[in-house]
Order: sequence, then C-alpha cells, then structure tokens
Amino acid sequence: MPPRLLLALVLVLLPFASQAQISFPKDERWLTVGPLVSIHDLADQPRFGLGLETTLNWLNDVHSLGLFAQAQWMTQGHARLAGGIQGTLVFAGLELGVYHSTGTQEHLPTTGLQLTPFLTGIYGSLGVRIGIPLSNKGGGLGPDGVPGRVRQGREVGLVVTGKLPFELSDHSTFEPSYPWN
Repeated sequence: MPPRLLLALVLVLLPFASQAQISFPKDERWLTVGPLVSIHDLADQPRFGLGLETTLNWLNDVHSLGLFAQAQWMTQGHARLAGGIQGTLVFAGLELGVYHSTGTQEHLPTTGLQLTPFLTGIYGSLGVRIGIPLSNKGGGLGPDGVPGRVRQGREVGLVVTGKLPFELSDHSTFEPSYPWN
C-alpha cells in the first residue's frame, strides 16, 4: 500500500477511533469447553492427540487467572491428562501444570510438568506445549535380560484449542454470539 494512501486512511479513520469506547471485564467468571488437538515431536516421528479442554477463568480488566483441565487420546494408544493454573494478559497467556501419560507397550506411564505459552481469543487458542518428565527414563534389564520399557521423554509440540464460553457471573460486558441466541 502506498504511504500516501495509508496516511489518508489514518487521517480519515482517526476521528472515529477517538470516539470508540472500549470496555474491559470487571470481576467476571467464565467457563470454556472445547476440542483440543496437538502434534508433538515434529522432527522425529509426529505424534497426534485429540481431546477436550475446559477452563474456569476470573477476568478483571485486561488480565485473567484460572484453572485448566485437559484429557486427550494420543495416536500411540495412550491417554494424556493434564491440569493446573493459567493466566492471560490481553491475548497472551501461560499455563503451568502437571500431566500424566498412561503407559503403552513401548513406554512406562510418565508424569511431568507442563508449561504452555499461548495466544488466545474468545473462541480459540494456539500454544506451544512443553512437557518435562519428573522421573528418570527407567528401562533397566528385565529378568530375561531384555531391556524394559522406558518413560516418555521431553516433548515440545503445538496445541490448538476451540473454546465455547459460558458466563458464570451475572454482569458481563461481553455477550457470546452463538447461532442459537
């Protein structure tokens, strides 16, 4: 776009922008529920997961604090459960919690810390999930001299979440626009 056209647009729209009134939430509670899709180990052998996430958030001004819970079925045949706290500032946030992956034929059950920085909007979020196991790999020799199963290692992956928000407070500054409203 030519600089002159951009300057003209700014000058035309400036009076309208100065009249806009932005209202931020004040002490509101929201529950969100939605699908969760993840992909991990992109460089090695991609692993996919499909599940559900729910959050409970207390919003005040441009920040919120809340709780999250996730349940996923991974394509390797195990479940991944996680929960913890999350905070947001405008459109960016951070989850900090614990996760547990059930065992498979190749891996022992694994528990660890989960750290997920994310970008969020009203109806979805995109994050980078980092999982750090809390125990060693395991996998010593079994009674027959065959190496045993090991725990899953660190994981880094992308997470996409859809969100259907439900207001729990009675004084919201935002009304969700659902097709059935």
